[in-house]
Amino acid sequence: MKEFESVEDAFRWFLENKFPELPTEDKIKLRDAKYCFYKEGKKVSEKRMKRIMSEYGNFKVIFRLGN
Repeated sequence: MKEFESVEDAFRWFLENKFPELPTEDKIKLRDAKYCFYKEGKKVSEKRMKRIMSEYGNFKVIFRLGN
């Protein structure tokens, strides 16, 4: 499983690597989220990104505390 520094980094990877493999009907459902993620001045909430990634893959959040 890949690890990322932020939910945004994970979502960017999802859009670049998993989104193209999705069926057309799923791409249509997600196109607004993709547009808002890349469009300046628009935003996709962290909650929505997590929900999308959980729906289309194995996604979990890991918290680490270092020195």
